[in-house]
Amino acid sequence: MARYTYFFATFAILPVLVIAGVIWLFVAEKPGAEVSDATGTEKDLQLYLEVRQKLLDHYDGELDETELRNAALVGLAQGTGDRFTRVLPPIQAREQSQELGGGFYGIGVYISPNEDGSIRITGLQPGGGAEQAGILVDDVIVAVDGISIIDQTYDSSVARIKSDQEGSVVKLSVLRKGDPKSGTDPKAMRFEFDVIRSRVITYSVHDVHLEERDGRRFGYLQVSDINSNTWDPQIKDAIAELAGKGAEGLVLDLRGNGGGRVNVAVDIADGLLDKPEALVVFTHSSRESNRENDKQYRTRDAECVTSLPLIVLVDGNTASAAEIITGALRDHGRAYVVGERTFGKGIVQTIYKLQTDPSYTVNITTTQYYTPLGRKVQTGTKGEPGGIMPDLEVHYREGERERVHARLRVRQARHNREEIAKTSSWWNYEDRMLNAALDLLAGKPVTVGP
Repeated sequence: MARYTYFFATFAILPVLVIAGVIWLFVAEKPGAEVSDATGTEKDLQLYLEVRQKLLDHYDGELDETELRNAALVGLAQGTGDRFTRVLPPIQAREQSQELGGGFYGIGVYISPNEDGSIRITGLQPGGGAEQAGILVDDVIVAVDGISIIDQTYDSSVARIKSDQEGSVVKLSVLRKGDPKSGTDPKAMRFEFDVIRSRVITYSVHDVHLEERDGRRFGYLQVSDINSNTWDPQIKDAIAELAGKGAEGLVLDLRGNGGGRVNVAVDIADGLLDKPEALVVFTHSSRESNRENDKQYRTRDAECVTSLPLIVLVDGNTASAAEIITGALRDHGRAYVVGERTFGKGIVQTIYKLQTDPSYTVNITTTQYYTPLGRKVQTGTKGEPGGIMPDLEVHYREGERERVHARLRVRQARHNREEIAKTSSWWNYEDRMLNAALDLLAGKPVTVGP
């Protein structure tokens, strides 16, 4: 028995010894190279260039030099340990610019990704380029400008369909009368379309309507993000519409709102506050060299678009610019806040275009936001609580967050709302936070439960 054990142990060790020996031979047989005396930034650049060249010369596989460079730049920003500080290569940088701009030139469709990289058309915007070209719901895009998108990333394919040039034409290859979840169905018919891009407005304000409580009517509007057109005209028009229909109070729903443009957030708070020169938010950096850029944001005048009672709904997915709005309205006593503690993202992201190649941008955290009463919005690096605490806490029950957010998404539909309301199980899902807000506006006692 001892003999068998001996042979087993010997042969088990042999592969390790052989591999170690081979690696040693490859390293040991390389002639010694002269060590560079470079230091600081020069040494950093030499290290990058040497590793890059070794990979290009010796890696057993195909490499894309652009991908290597992008990964190195992305990794450099990740070294800060701050997930919000990041380098954006050209496609992502252009996407960010379009999203923050509140509009882009597209083909006027609602889409969803398929697992194979193809893109399914789930809806058409009336009068959009796709509808005019003859594209139909459940058509499947498989190529853009003659280049297949199968096995490509969804973001890169969408970026190729969009453009920053109005009136430009994109050639789309689509499959029809096949499986709408597949871009390789052999039974499908293939069509080619030349689609004219036009300006597509990104909507932030959704589901504007009146809710009733004990014979009284209250306005509701959901705001999903904060873009250049969110306040003017979207929120301003929505409030005017609701007030014109006799709303006696308003519910501003910021649940799931991840934020956006700070200047627009300040405009929203300014438009809802009737105090001139009132502090909306201020920044303070821990880095002395950044403090010269710290700012105080204040209201311009005493004018506001409405004096109706206001309740703001928030949850753990309410972040950034949406927290600035919430904090300002709460600190000034303008709004009563209902829901859960907000996310706690109160950092200033300064976006720099790289001079070496302006198609790249780098988002850097340069300072932090504080509410008018000096409450720090950002969650601490050691877990110190941040965010905005609601006046009335209503916590999600198990699984409720996902269901409420499904309700919010489905009610963002701008077309065929009546049909969707009849067919969607989420349309009328009970919303305890909203019910609490409406009861408060109606002056009724509120019981939220665990």
